Amino acid sequence: MREVLWALAGWMFGIGASRRARSVIVTAQSSGEAWFHGLTHRSPAFVPAGALLGAAAGWAMARTFTGEIATFTFVLLCTALTEQLLVDLDTHLLPRSRSRGATVLGAFLLGVTSLVQWDISRWWWGVLGSFVGWFLFRTVQALSRGDLGGGDVTLAVLIGFHLGWIAIGNVFLFAFVTFVLGGLAGLVSLIRRRSLRGHIAFGPWMVAGAVITIIWEQSLRSFISG
Repeated sequence: MREVLWALAGWMFGIGASRRARSVIVTAQSSGEAWFHGLTHRSPAFVPAGALLGAAAGWAMARTFTGEIATFTFVLLCTALTEQLLVDLDTHLLPRSRSRGATVLGAFLLGVTSLVQWDISRWWWGVLGSFVGWFLFRTVQALSRGDLGGGDVTLAVLIGFHLGWIAIGNVFLFAFVTFVLGGLAGLVSLIRRRSLRGHIAFGPWMVAGAVITIIWEQSLRSFISG
């Protein structure tokens, strides 16, 4: 029953996320800020798709976490990730202000959770996780000569804080999964187009990497360790 209630909450959050994403997309495309002018946001299925993603996230987070504050915090994280994913698909942009706001809110809620659990050290691990996420993706941004944008780095800070709060090693797992998925996508693009020219949306692979790490953390550790 608990999972159903959180799935319903996630459904509502997903509707809000998709509507906000549509507004951001329209603004970015009309102002000329967008790198890409996708049409997904015009589809009648755009909002229902966001709602379904939110419902799935709510269900999954309720099965992953036992505390209600922690569950709520990670449902909100998934909501922010859903919004960024939808925006990135149609614009190839990841608005930094959205990631920063979600990071501040998540830090506050995880701070409350840490106090309730009498384990404030977890919050500091979250701070370290945000730095590790920033460092890893900022390094890749420098090596890629700008192919990875600043929005990706800011999103890595958001994800790093939440994953670091769970366990600092999860930030490295997230980076590993993300770059494997992104690399496979780039390989497919290379085979199909015989060229990697043009801006490729990396946000969806970051979102996938974060969610996969949260849900299948133990399976990933077992797979990597052999």
